Amino acid sequence: MVHINNTNALKSISYAYLHSITKCGKMFWGNYSKSGKIFTLQKKIIRIMAGAQAKTSCRSLFKLYENPPVPCQYILSFMNFIRKTLKQIHL
Repeated sequence: MVHINNTNALKSISYAYLHSITKCGKMFWGNYSKSGKIFTLQKKIIRIMAGAQAKTSCRSLFKLYENPPVPCQYILSFMNFIRKTLKQIHL
């Protein structure tokens, strides 16, 4: 991925790779011990996309590339699950 200069192509590649990992089991492994490794991988990919150094903070990079970090994705999925469940039981 490092040799691809097109930001949109890098974004698509990272989305395709990480989306399958994060979307499919997020609700079930949000507290899973290896979710930290997935978050680390996500940060590594976004640093490559930005051409940033290994220790660069990713907070602004996640905003720049409009790519929420894995913990935020987990929280959003969990909140959506609760909202849908509450609608189904009419609370």
